[in-house]
Amino acid sequence: MGEWQADLVFYSRLKLCCTLMLMIQRPIRVAIVLAMALSLTPVQAFGVNPGGKCTSLGATTINMGKKFTCIKFESKLVWSRGVISKNPQRPTKPKPAPTYTAPAAPKPPTSFDDLIERYEGISYAAWSKSRDKIRISKKTDVTLKMVIGPATTLTNKEPMVAIDLVTRLYAGFVQPAEVYFLAFSFEDRDWAVTQMDQILPNAGSQWILQTACRTKDTCWGGGAFYNGSNRFLIVEGMGIINTNSTSGSLEAHEFTHIVQQMNMKSARPAREFIYDPWPPNWYWEGQANFTQHASIYSESFSSYTRERRSVSGGIFNQPKFTSKHIQNYFVFNAPADWQVNYERYRQYDLGAMFVEILVALKGPDASMEMWKIASTGVNFDVAFERVYGVAFATALPIMAKAIALQLGQS
Repeated sequence: MGEWQADLVFYSRLKLCCTLMLMIQRPIRVAIVLAMALSLTPVQAFGVNPGGKCTSLGATTINMGKKFTCIKFESKLVWSRGVISKNPQRPTKPKPAPTYTAPAAPKPPTSFDDLIERYEGISYAAWSKSRDKIRISKKTDVTLKMVIGPATTLTNKEPMVAIDLVTRLYAGFVQPAEVYFLAFSFEDRDWAVTQMDQILPNAGSQWILQTACRTKDTCWGGGAFYNGSNRFLIVEGMGIINTNSTSGSLEAHEFTHIVQQMNMKSARPAREFIYDPWPPNWYWEGQANFTQHASIYSESFSSYTRERRSVSGGIFNQPKFTSKHIQNYFVFNAPADWQVNYERYRQYDLGAMFVEILVALKGPDASMEMWKIASTGVNFDVAFERVYGVAFATALPIMAKAIALQLGQS
């Protein structure tokens, strides 16, 4: 007799028993039902139950060493009583979860000799050395005195967080000081001019109207000022809300300028193209731009890379930025024809990549050491050779080539 025929006999017997059960008194009925059920087939403790509902005619499954088939009985689909399986299902060992192996970081450059060969490791080396310095350093006590316009709302509610990160990045170069933080909106421009004159007289408060906040749509500039008497001032327009103004990047950028002036022991010259002995503008702004990313995104290289690229102004994969073009950008006392052929605002993105190379080679401390040496009155190229052990004229073509390769050029 086949399995399905035996099952039909089984279920017919079960139905007959149930019919007889209705004819017996209740106490006796319960006992008979239990006895008959036990004599017919053992109930499965879990999984498939014989006579239980199934959904697909002919489907089979193995449970507790038996093979069950989904059959049709009186227009219903039910599981058969099962037969011993010739291939009982054995429990299988769970497969171990796949392990993720992070790709190896590219080899960092060790000197100007292998800088071009290892250009792919520049960015990670600079970021990781900055991260390590922040992790091992304690913040320097800086007193931040907030001066906020009556119609102004801060875009970054906790500017001190960014400032603390920068003090740790440049620990050993930051001195305890009183730093004023003047924040204003377009509606508070005139108020801000008055406040700046009171905090730092003769520091050039008209910069607020002429540069930082000329119109309502461009009221987002920032600046850092020093009066030579251990009082420093950060000024920021609060007219635009974006990642730079909400993440702390702007505060990190401007406070870096404060640290530069602390070590230079001098305010920034009013005329930006007077470079000697003051380090060039592309170093001034480049270091601040590098620092804002290296500090704010010190715990995430992917975030550092994303922000570094997002503020690059579209210099990646642009044929214009060859090594020759980049090399010619980094000049001192830029002549008039240079200012016609080269964008001055590249001091931020190309300048940041210039500083990034220096940090990749010798860490963030060396990049700030340049300002201490500049305070002695020597030129930038002299300070460069003292810190990095090679003449600036020798290093520049190598650095320009490495930057061009990172930008997708040659």
